[in-house]
Amino acid sequence: MSEPAQDAPEPERRPAVPPEPPPMRASDAEREQVAEIVRRAVSDGRLTIVEGDERLRDVYAATFRRDLEPVTADLEPLPGSPGPSSSPGSSGSPARRPLGHLERPSSTFSVAVLSGVQKRGEWTPGHAHRVIAFWGGAELAFRDARLDDAGLTIDAIAIMGGVNLDLRGIPAGVEVTIRAVAIMGGIDVTVDPDTTVVEEGFGFMGAFEDGSGPARSTDGPRVRVTGLALMGGVSVNRKKLELPGPDDRPAIEG
Repeated sequence: MSEPAQDAPEPERRPAVPPEPPPMRASDAEREQVAEIVRRAVSDGRLTIVEGDERLRDVYAATFRRDLEPVTADLEPLPGSPGPSSSPGSSGSPARRPLGHLERPSSTFSVAVLSGVQKRGEWTPGHAHRVIAFWGGAELAFRDARLDDAGLTIDAIAIMGGVNLDLRGIPAGVEVTIRAVAIMGGIDVTVDPDTTVVEEGFGFMGAFEDGSGPARSTDGPRVRVTGLALMGGVSVNRKKLELPGPDDRPAIEG
């Protein structure tokens, strides 16, 4: 008598893999939130202005949320620092960058004779930097300059020319001395709201004008301005460092 046939084992059923959800498109509000984190990182000194501008371009060009994640992957708030929802400067004191000691030359020069000279972005001024503008113009920005706790001395000479010194964004704790000589020319110094300014210059048929007013904080950098204005002018003013915003996003060609 034959044995009854056994049923063949059923094949193992694997659970169905759900389809990957489609990428979510980023809204203007989400792009702006990420852009604010980038601006704060520039203000804190964790990114240079050039790096911040590149990341902001990526933010405003992002189509999906996943495109925004890599932009701030390395920009988590430091312990004790305000989060992304806090307003800049709400802690009441300026951000500090590590200073320490850097290899800097003893002196460097910027010369504009019947011409112009610009220095901005990442550059290394000497412990003493001399800038001369003779029938020309010089523009120096120190936001991303490599400075350390040794400070900086600037000898600015404008003879029938102009010198613009932008000291906004230099690290807290840095001391800058500006020895200005303006002869039938002008020297303009711009500092941020947290910079302490000491003006000790003398004007003869010219003027030293300190329109900066009191510093917002006593923990910021210190700038001392001295020298002579002879039929010329030396001025100091405060202006908040403006970072790239939504109006600076690249245009879409079509």
